[in-house]
Amino acid sequence: MKKLTIAALVTSSLFAANASATILSVSSGTSSAGFSGQITPAPGLVTDAAVTNQAQQGFNEQQLVSLAADLAVDGGTIAQGTNVASHMIFLNKATSESGVLSHIGVEWMFDGKILGVMSDPGGTLEAASNALLGAAGTTYPGAFGARGMEGSDSYTIDGDKLTVTMRVTQPGDWIRVITDVPEPASMALFGLGLMGLGFSRRRKNHA
Repeated sequence: MKKLTIAALVTSSLFAANASATILSVSSGTSSAGFSGQITPAPGLVTDAAVTNQAQQGFNEQQLVSLAADLAVDGGTIAQGTNVASHMIFLNKATSESGVLSHIGVEWMFDGKILGVMSDPGGTLEAASNALLGAAGTTYPGAFGARGMEGSDSYTIDGDKLTVTMRVTQPGDWIRVITDVPEPASMALFGLGLMGLGFSRRRKNHA
């Protein structure tokens, strides 16, 4: 019984671990300011003047959201019922700094397939999804001009890899990345089966 209980607990832990899709890594050359990309905790405030950096940074937002309605992203939608996780990538220099801050060809790897990106120039897609996908404890702004990508900014998606180029003056660039969170149904059923077998053996031992 003890072995079965341990196995069920391990399975439960695996279920919890698989119910997320975080940023795994970031790799890049240095930005024009001489800094490298970085994964950070979610800030408490992500208005334009509140958080600044000198290279692209990314943080995780909500990690297991089952969409109750279709979710709008660049060029389309993600279907209702899809389990998703959310992440934000940004480059935002201080308002006191002049000139252009650029960080080109930064590769972001996720542990889930990328389903879509929200990068429209006015940040309307981001603003519309903040209540659903924003990080707990983080305050987000509404939409405003040049919140997202503009000009020569770009990104490309290759499975679970996102390659991002940002060139910013003021305000900076903020984009939301939506990844898949596969539902580990087989793991859940396996765990339930183990627990059921354990209860059955226990009843036989008491008989």
